[in-house]
Amino acid sequence: MLKLGLIVNPIAGMGGRVALKGTDGREVLAKARQRGAVPEAGVKAEKALRMLLPHRDSLCVYTASGAMGQDLCEKLGLPCRMVYEAPGPETSAADTAAAARALAEIPADLLLFAGGDGTARDVCGAVGEAVPVLGIPAGVKIQSAVFAFTPEDAGAVAAVMASGTPMTDSLREVVDLDEDEYRQGRVGARLYGVMRIPDCPDRLQSMKQSGFATEAGQLEAIAAFLDEHLEPGLIYAVGSGSSAKCISRRLGLPYELLGVDLIRDRQLIARDVTEEQLWTYAGTGKLRIIVSPIGGQGFLFGRGNHQFSPRVLKAVGKDGITVLSPESKLLSIPDHTLRVDCGEEEVNRLLRGYYMVLCGYGYHAAIACK
Repeated sequence: MLKLGLIVNPIAGMGGRVALKGTDGREVLAKARQRGAVPEAGVKAEKALRMLLPHRDSLCVYTASGAMGQDLCEKLGLPCRMVYEAPGPETSAADTAAAARALAEIPADLLLFAGGDGTARDVCGAVGEAVPVLGIPAGVKIQSAVFAFTPEDAGAVAAVMASGTPMTDSLREVVDLDEDEYRQGRVGARLYGVMRIPDCPDRLQSMKQSGFATEAGQLEAIAAFLDEHLEPGLIYAVGSGSSAKCISRRLGLPYELLGVDLIRDRQLIARDVTEEQLWTYAGTGKLRIIVSPIGGQGFLFGRGNHQFSPRVLKAVGKDGITVLSPESKLLSIPDHTLRVDCGEEEVNRLLRGYYMVLCGYGYHAAIACK
């Protein structure tokens, strides 16, 4: 029996048709209603739930009162249990968060929520990675990677789980725009966290990478991913340049912008090291390298970071190198091709091939290196 959680944000998407770019905040919601906006999230949630009707005997929907889910389940004849009752007819972000926490306590096998990026933020803040979730796209801003392509796709994923088919999940990011800035024509997205999403790539959208207005936004997402994947005991040699140092900024560590710094267990152990120092650490077998290509050129090694000598690079090996880059830098590289020129052709050959360049939270681009 699938324990399916359901949260509908009744006001999600109301600002779209009346040119308000969203419905964050009561003042904006009031203005949307003045312009004739009508609720749409329930209609889209219904499209998703209709995909589950053939499986009604193998699931139970756990949901919130009234328009947050209970009304829709009763309309469709889906078995449901109310786990959260909103205090009034006008729901809020606090109601979304409270309902999500109640569903995580069950725990739900999958939490479906109908809304946009704002709703995703509220759910993420409440449950984090505790339970798998999936967004039914029903908002104005839908840039996060936690939504299905369509409401029907969200329902289809839930139907697969209701049929008893096992499904793995993966972490995908939640981002949101500042609506006030957006209305002024300034687009800036921020990473708010990650949630567990069922692995069904043909039905799930990716994050809108261009949602980040600046390189800083992209690097924040990259640094968050690196931070979560730093391995205890390993020594990370962070190369020169502002992009590579994003992890140092994330950890609040001092760094030498044009030098190589060493980090172990999220602490700075050496700043602006020499090749000889790197070679000493390389001999332990625990050294890893984090670098970013030079914008407009694409060089990983051999330009401004000679501390990464042929012997150091050979000891670390290609698999021990993490390459990161914001999109704008990748686009500036001729032929989108990385280059190495470490001084020894034998080592250059070892380093050539394809790199999975980290360019977002968990997003990689396969880039050739020659």
